[in-house]
Amino acid sequence: MIKKLFTRLLLLLVLSEMLLVLISWLLSATQTDGVRSLLSSEGIRWGLGHFSSMMLKPQLIWLLLIAMAGGCMWHSCIFRPSHVSFRRQFALRLAVSVFAFQIFIVVLLIAIPQAVLLSATGTLWPSPFSRALVPLAAFITINTSVCYGFLSQTFASMSDVFDSLKWGLTKSASLLLLYFLVVLIYESYRYVFT
Repeated sequence: MIKKLFTRLLLLLVLSEMLLVLISWLLSATQTDGVRSLLSSEGIRWGLGHFSSMMLKPQLIWLLLIAMAGGCMWHSCIFRPSHVSFRRQFALRLAVSVFAFQIFIVVLLIAIPQAVLLSATGTLWPSPFSRALVPLAAFITINTSVCYGFLSQTFASMSDVFDSLKWGLTKSASLLLLYFLVVLIYESYRYVFT
């Protein structure tokens, strides 16, 4: 059911992009002010020449980091212990301690006077901290999950950790496709009407 809805959403986005291309061509043919055609030589050069820069946004990196963190967390079984043994209880306690220590370090980096992650004016938003919030959350999640995974022996080697990161990326492939289509429509709209 969800797969069908997702497929329909992707189809709707592709049709929206095609409709935008057609509308841009029709409006530019009628010489409407402030409208550029995606089918003109300038539009084709823009689309092909700026495709990489259109897609390379912080949100893409955030999506990849969140996917890797989710895969690592899922494979470590930190939120779904199969049985509560002494080893898993110990692993969970230590993982919570590692999590708390990482949060403490981040708080120190933003709370002390002239903190490193504050802006030049001393504010939290916008600042290096606000720009690094998603990567920080992903790295903290990965570190905590890896700690739990090794202590509870759900991860036997670093190969298991890399496999969990890869699994998260594999599961997010459909979200990457959605990201590409949404960004393409947004940037095409901006090109046509600005």
